[in-house]
Amino acid sequence: MTYTGKGSKDILHVIIIMSVFILPNLSYTIRISILLALLVITLHKVQLTITPDLLEYKIKFFKFIIYRKLLTLDKIKKLKFGRIGWSTKNAVVKVRRGINFSVAHFNSEQLIAELEEFALANNIEIQKTKDYLLLEKYYSHN
Repeated sequence: MTYTGKGSKDILHVIIIMSVFILPNLSYTIRISILLALLVITLHKVQLTITPDLLEYKIKFFKFIIYRKLLTLDKIKKLKFGRIGWSTKNAVVKVRRGINFSVAHFNSEQLIAELEEFALANNIEIQKTKDYLLLEKYYSHN
């Protein structure tokens, strides 16, 4: 199944602050470069596709793929489940020789559950923080 997430909109606050205070003092080419970089950071989309023996992680800007990572079972070290904020569950895919990635920006409880099923089905190590275990305990009774 494929899940799609969007980039953080918190960066828009940084753009506003930079455009008012910092950017007027810089040269024109540097200002344009910074604004284009921030635009890409803000408008990118992230996709995660889960198949029985593979995870595919993509970062896209409109239809263009900026970054793509295919993770076979031997490349995944473990899945670490944790908490962000008060009640948001998160999972981090820890990778052998590569960059780990988080699924916090997908905002999907179903994705977290499917990643756990994926790890159990493929004998991948699962690590759960104490905070995550509290969330599981709390939400399982409701």
